[in-house]
Amino acid sequence: MIGNLMHSGFISSLPTNKLNDANYDPWYILTQNNQTIVFKDTNNQQLHLNSLFIEAENTPLYININGYILYIPANESRNCDFESISSIQVMNLANTKLRWSGQYV
Repeated sequence: MIGNLMHSGFISSLPTNKLNDANYDPWYILTQNNQTIVFKDTNNQQLHLNSLFIEAENTPLYININGYILYIPANESRNCDFESISSIQVMNLANTKLRWSGQYV
């Protein structure tokens, strides 16, 4: 056993203020090639996630996490725990869709 994973907060790519919008696409859509996603709270404070869940839509994802690539096949998901993750770089083209959620201390 590695240890207990403790959390004090949750963050995700799905904002609650968009859920009632009929035109809202529940996928996070990259706006540029090889986009970096920085994890910050609603007060723009940097977060260090110790648990991260990423889900691919219909395109395989190549996620740079702390200098290593996590491959996620299309229509699948992966979880990464017991790390300190402040950002990820999605090594895909613009308009690629994914969802992510994470927990932090």
